[in-house]
Amino acid sequence: MQRAASSSLEWDTRDASHPVLGPLRSAFLRKPFETAAGNGKVYSRASLSCQKANRRFAIEISSGTTQAEASGLKPGGEPRLYCSRPMTSFDEKLVHEEMLVSWEISASGVALTKNYRPFPLRECVAIRVEQDVTLPAGWSQKTARVEFLIHPYNREIDSIFATCGEVSAYGTPATAIDVASAPAPAPAKVTPPSAAAPDEGWQSARTTTGGRTNVRAAPKLDSAIVDTLDPGAAILAKEAAGDWWMAKSTSGVPFEGYIRRDRLVFK
Repeated sequence: MQRAASSSLEWDTRDASHPVLGPLRSAFLRKPFETAAGNGKVYSRASLSCQKANRRFAIEISSGTTQAEASGLKPGGEPRLYCSRPMTSFDEKLVHEEMLVSWEISASGVALTKNYRPFPLRECVAIRVEQDVTLPAGWSQKTARVEFLIHPYNREIDSIFATCGEVSAYGTPATAIDVASAPAPAPAKVTPPSAAAPDEGWQSARTTTGGRTNVRAAPKLDSAIVDTLDPGAAILAKEAAGDWWMAKSTSGVPFEGYIRRDRLVFK
């Protein structure tokens, strides 16, 4: 949240209907991001949206040669997104991983990725956007590299995550209660103790966003792969030998095996 507050990028939010994605709640740049290119400038816009129908995320990026129309420049390649995240909670040192994203490029050069699960984006302290754009004929250079940071914990962007079902980092205001008219609390319900406590040492975790994660039969890289997990998959993990953790499923198809520590994010 502190990093987001220090960013120079300002965002606004709105509800709208997209011709492809349907009803959305979006955060979009208040002013285009400027990139010097030879004797001119490239102006880029970005938006992060919650697709309300399926609670998935969409990201749009476009660039142009004027502030009023920040689109029209053709990409020199697909945008690349890099997730910067701490290895452990409250760790100041960040690791940077490229995110696996599929893009659709429109005739006007707008790049769109859609149906992206919000959690892998939420674990990023910042998301670095990189894209090469092709400049018009007559400019002193043929292409320009556009780079800027999106902070998922910006207050406006945080509200988009909340729309998609994630817990807001800013909380919600408490609701005032009229004590005189409030109903009396229900009697406490007594529940019997559980039959057995869970195994000690297991922790809730998720796999990282940098591609799919291999689960191996033994704690070594040349061991057989017993399963492959999607980015952000929820698991249980328990410290094993060296840089390896034992892993097992929390639901769905059961598995057991070993995952390297650098492929895990702990809650």
